Formats: sequence, structure tokens, C-alpha cells
Amino acid sequence: TNGKTTTTTMIALMLNQNREEGKAYTCGNIGISAAKVAQEVGEKDVMVTELSSFQLMGIEKLRPHIAVLTNIYEAHTDYHGSRENYVKAKMRIVKNQKEDDYFVVNWDSEEWRNLSKLTKAKIVPFSRQDTTEEGAYVKNGVIFFRGEEIMHVDEIKVPGSHNVENALAAISVAKIEGQSNENIAEVLRTFSGVRHRTQYVATFNGRKFYNDSKATNMEATEKALSGFENPVVLLCGGLDRGFTFERLVPYLKKHVKAMVVFGQTADLLEEAGKLAGIGRIKHAKDSSAAVSAAYEMSSEGDIVLLSPACASWDQWPTFEARGDAYIEEVEKLTREEK
Repeated sequence: TNGKTTTTTMIALMLNQNREEGKAYTCGNIGISAAKVAQEVGEKDVMVTELSSFQLMGIEKLRPHIAVLTNIYEAHTDYHGSRENYVKAKMRIVKNQKEDDYFVVNWDSEEWRNLSKLTKAKIVPFSRQDTTEEGAYVKNGVIFFRGEEIMHVDEIKVPGSHNVENALAAISVAKIEGQSNENIAEVLRTFSGVRHRTQYVATFNGRKFYNDSKATNMEATEKALSGFENPVVLLCGGLDRGFTFERLVPYLKKHVKAMVVFGQTADLLEEAGKLAGIGRIKHAKDSSAAVSAAYEMSSEGDIVLLSPACASWDQWPTFEARGDAYIEEVEKLTREEK
């Protein structure tokens, strides 16, 4: 559900690091048609393909040599009708795998461990919570793959525990493909993130601005908030899918000092903020108008974070358009203040 694009990008970077023959291409849901790329690649190349639940519903013969499950939460139930149908759509990724293929799976949930029984492929687990040492895992702040030390967790450039999980998934694929520990570590030390996914935008008057417009559900916003230790001014809101936001309350209480809310869910998010004891909550017309309000409520050392916890479709055609508008407003703010 979350982390697909970041993990896809990490994998391709790792497979291309000091590569001697061929190239790893990113395609699929990441923005370039897999069918188009498939016509262009050679036998020395690799396709690293991000697949959504909607794309997986249409497959017949697709057989990934390595399939990856980052996580499964509740999403797109307005389309699939139930979480069960959504999970079934996702797990079509292993439908045609054989014994000489691989299934890289997050081992930190009993549900995801059980889903691994649906494939004939070799299981390669990864764990941030030290629940396995069979694949990639974290132990005492160090990342290992089957006992080999790769790097320290705090060397990963992109913030947040969710990005540690993304890195573990990518490491697993890179190691299956024979990449060296040094090349893997170099990528993770230098990779600064994917646009719209906890993307660093700018530092201005001691505030750091981040764009996490891809956070179209609560789990993604929880993970984004968990990635920061400094106080956060949170910009959030968007399409009302019939959810309330009580589950965000512990994260708001721990990480957020002020909120700017917008869109169809503005009142619902304000309620969650009040339950978390946040005293400063403002309403804005949309995510870009929220920037100046967030800046006014922030102080030196704070994080100003767009992480909406909702889809964009009430006000924007895509999450990318929402994030681009936010970036534009941040850049405008910095120009005006100068």
C-alpha cells in the first residue's frame, strides 16, 4: 500500500550502481508504461516495475522473477468494495510465480507472513523489528542481510522508519541480484527521496519544509510524522472517503504542535487535533494556501510538513498537482521574505 514508488526507485538505483552490463529501468505505476519498456529492454536489462492493485487485477501471464510486498493497509475500498478484495488484488502479484522465483515480504505483521503462503516462490523476509534473520533485518541499529552487515540505520539519508522498511525491501532485491554491500550502502547514503514522498523542499528561517503529498491515507501520514523528532506544523486534509481520524491522535499528540486543515475533511481533522490537545488549528482554502498560515505558526527548528492523510481529488486532479502547488507556495514564500 505504502512505499511502492520509493522502494522501486531504490531498487533501480541499487541495481544500476556501478553496473557493467545493461540497465535497470523503472516502469509501471511509477509513470512509464511497462508494456512500452518491455519492447525496448534487452536480455541484460532489468525491469523494476511498480504495480498497483488496479494494474494487478488485469494480469494474466505476468510472472515476476522477484515480487515484493512492502505492506498492505486499508486503501481503495471505495473501488474494491472491501479490504479482502483489495488484498486479493494485491496478491495476484504472486499468481504465476514458480519455485525458482522469489517473494520479498515484510515480516513484521502476522497477516503479511501468512500471505507468503500463497506463492510457490522462495520467501525472502525483511524486518525492521528484528523478527527474522533470514533476509534483511535491523539489529541494534545496524542493517544486516543474512548475517552480513550492510550499514548503520542512521546512515540512510531519507528520514523515517518507513524508509528503513523500504530500504530493507530494496536491499533484499539487490542482494538476490548479486549487488555488493558497498554499492547498496552508497545508494542509501546519497538517495534523498522521491518527489511528493516526504520530499525535502527547503530550509527557510530555521524551518524545514517537506512535501509528502503522496500521503493519501492515514498510515502514510503516521509514518511521515514518526520520521521527525522536531516539532511539526502539519498541513492536512482532502477527499472525504467516510473515515474519521481518531487513529491519528497518538501521532498528532506526540509530534504535532499546530495544524492547518483544508478540503472536505478539514472539520474531521480539526476534531482529531482537538482530541490530541493541539491548541492551534487553522483552516485554509487548500494545501497551497495553507503554507503561509503554517509558516506563521512555526518557529525556528520546526518542521513544516504537507502530509494530507487523504486523497487529493476534492481539490486537485492528482497528488502530484497538490504537491507541486505546495512547493510553488514554499518557493514564493522564501522569495517574498527575502
